[in-house]
Amino acid sequence: MILDAALADLKGQGISEAGVERVLAALIDQGVFVPVLADGSPYFLRHNADGGPALVGCVSEAGCTEHLPDAVGGVRCDGVRLMEIARETGAGQLVLFASDGSSVGVPIPVLFGALARRGVRGDGQRMKLSWSTHPLAVALRDAAFRRLREFPDIHCVWVSHARWLDTGSEHLMVHMAVGEELPSPASQRFMQTLLTEEVTIGGDDPMVSALALHRVTHAATISDLDRFGLDTIRIDHATGRIELISREYDDPEAAEAARRALAEQRNEHRNDDRQDDRNDGPQDDRQDEQPPPRRWWRRRA
Repeated sequence: MILDAALADLKGQGISEAGVERVLAALIDQGVFVPVLADGSPYFLRHNADGGPALVGCVSEAGCTEHLPDAVGGVRCDGVRLMEIARETGAGQLVLFASDGSSVGVPIPVLFGALARRGVRGDGQRMKLSWSTHPLAVALRDAAFRRLREFPDIHCVWVSHARWLDTGSEHLMVHMAVGEELPSPASQRFMQTLLTEEVTIGGDDPMVSALALHRVTHAATISDLDRFGLDTIRIDHATGRIELISREYDDPEAAEAARRALAEQRNEHRNDDRQDDRNDGPQDDRQDEQPPPRRWWRRRA
């Protein structure tokens, strides 16, 4: 079994980033058996660090009852199902049992990161990232450039347009490379700052999602993001030097044309709405006045 061999190598050669990556890759591709109790609920251990629940996975169904006497069987789960169980139960650790009874603990955020690197979210759909000229994406990019120096644990930010290939649903995505362990408090504060102090999101704007990536654990994903040609804000906190990289500076006319097309589309919607209002009955003359431009972001005082 590939997962069993990966676990044996990890135990024999010592814990390493490459070894953990091999284990997670095998787990996602092959799946594991989650032991269950007599009532059908998952079997949990207690995480030594904080006493919270730890989800258990075994390389075989027989191992569930062999290594965990209270278990009555096992249910095969892939990486996505493990993530769903962890979210539903609040488990912070995944304990993987090899066939010889030895075990390795993997933090749940590390599993989430491995799934994210494969472009998989909680319902198994795959995501495509691309450069965005949407005014809200530009506002997020510029706001990140203004505020990034205030967050020394965040080293790089990427802003992109995300589309789920299975459903076609779309939104804006902010990825952040962080130096602290996940989940990252700094990334949460950073996004809260952008969305409450810097950026105004209108009712017609796309949803904004955010994902923090560890600079070491998720180095492969970070390299991929750099190759996608996304709007990128990179900072060297030691020197304070900050760099903003965008295709807009390579081809500003294309970016401006895309913005104009979006503005024209919005104006058409507004004109249609005003025409509908006129058809409904008499309106105040002021209704025909052009509305003021929307403020996509506001600077700090």
